[in-house]
Amino acid sequence: MALDLDKSICMYSNQVLIVDDDHEMVALVKKLLKDNGFLVTSANSLSQALTILNQKVPDIILLDVMLPDGNGIDACLQIQKTYNIPIIMLTAVDNDVKKILSYELGACQYITKPFNSDVLVAQIKSALRQFSLVTEENRNKRYVHFNAWILDLYDRYLINIDGVSTELSNTEYDLLRMLIDSNRKIVSRNDVTQALFRREYDGSDRAVDIIVGRLRKKIEKDTASPQLIKTVHGYGYIMLADIYYSDQKLLDEKH
Repeated sequence: MALDLDKSICMYSNQVLIVDDDHEMVALVKKLLKDNGFLVTSANSLSQALTILNQKVPDIILLDVMLPDGNGIDACLQIQKTYNIPIIMLTAVDNDVKKILSYELGACQYITKPFNSDVLVAQIKSALRQFSLVTEENRNKRYVHFNAWILDLYDRYLINIDGVSTELSNTEYDLLRMLIDSNRKIVSRNDVTQALFRREYDGSDRAVDIIVGRLRKKIEKDTASPQLIKTVHGYGYIMLADIYYSDQKLLDEKH
């Protein structure tokens, strides 16, 4: 029987902490999230948010970039040094998106204001699902499901939804594993160059770009507009996909 991941996320009444000084927006988001089965608390400053965190750690944080007593991007880094929880940054400024992507913010994602209510709820569910699934126990499972693909970690090949397998070279497999393990985090060109070729990135080495191009040809529908492996110009690459680890090749297989 297929696992309904969205229902499994909501059935435990996940606690959401909203950190934003826009009282009207907070009230609207609180109602939206409560109507969708979440428990919600809020703070209108970083200092208030840290006080709440010291008392009870939520399952996820919605954190505004601009707050009266500090920078939300810096706060994201500070919070994640202490607490192992996903964070979604709220921003109304395009330049802040570039700043967010320029840091390796771990579980931090972002959504721009004004945002669609359905999109916000979907992104919160996705962040919670992604965060809960990536555990050491899951990493020991045989198959990684992402988008319309399955990666067989034992035999090191890809399987599409029709069951057709695609071989991967050693460097393609290693790159794909690196991107999966760092899902929704930026992987720098230097890190990839060191991992795949055991050398430093010198600023002009195109070897990584070539491997990324080959991998995109195998997993992207349109390599001219990739949806899974994105290039963050000046920094490296980021993989954007919901990931599920399993011992079953098909998620609806019966035990």
